[in-house]
Amino acid sequence: MPEDKPGRIAKTIEIAANIAIILAVCVVMVFFFRNYRAEKAGKPHAIAVGTPFALKDVHWEASRKNLVLALSTTCHYCNESAEFYRRLVKECEARGVRTIAVLPQTKSEAQSYLADRGFKVDEIRQSSLAALEIGGTPTLLLVDGQGKVERVWLGKLPPEKEKDILAKL
Repeated sequence: MPEDKPGRIAKTIEIAANIAIILAVCVVMVFFFRNYRAEKAGKPHAIAVGTPFALKDVHWEASRKNLVLALSTTCHYCNESAEFYRRLVKECEARGVRTIAVLPQTKSEAQSYLADRGFKVDEIRQSSLAALEIGGTPTLLLVDGQGKVERVWLGKLPPEKEKDILAKL
């Protein structure tokens, strides 16, 4: 018995609707997957607390506490944080905490950059930040006398975090 025309049309519409729903679900899944990957890729990677810091030829034992400032001359957050870093370096000096600036630029560029912003650290090192497991600037690390990372602070910090850092020194 042949199917009537309205029945065929209804079945065709039902199949088309099911296909449209499946396609819409696929589009939504792709959208969320791409956003998830982009979000994960955008987060800076930070070395884990408790792990040795891989900066070469540093005599960590020279100071019980060492503050490492991972900066870049091209980082606008580093520039915006310069006032805090001036205060922080002075506080470190007063408390006997050694300060080490690590930048991916040459040592002379780094010296000029720090001098232009009005703070002087105990040591300046040139290194790839990725090689040190630092995925973004600015990053501050508190490193103990054995070279192990005690604390990590990422990015431009709000005033309450700045107070936290000063308290941890």
